[in-house]
Amino acid sequence: MYGFYELAGFRFPLLGVGIGVLTGFGAKLLYKGTENTLGIISGVIAMMAVVGTLYLMYGTFPILSILSVVVSVFLAYRIASG
Repeated sequence: MYGFYELAGFRFPLLGVGIGVLTGFGAKLLYKGTENTLGIISGVIAMMAVVGTLYLMYGTFPILSILSVVVSVFLAYRIASG
């Protein structure tokens, strides 16, 4: 998401959804299974990644981008746990 921002020159915070999807699939692939704990861990990792990336892009955390964080965490959890 930050690489897209640097290359394109504009901010698109909904790319955080992609971070959640990739985190969920990566956890599921590397763990070779699904479990509730795996979903929680991948959700936390996705949340930290999206919040950190948004902070790098904006210099602060924009409250309007909370939707991107929530959807990212939800998708990472659902993909990895189930």
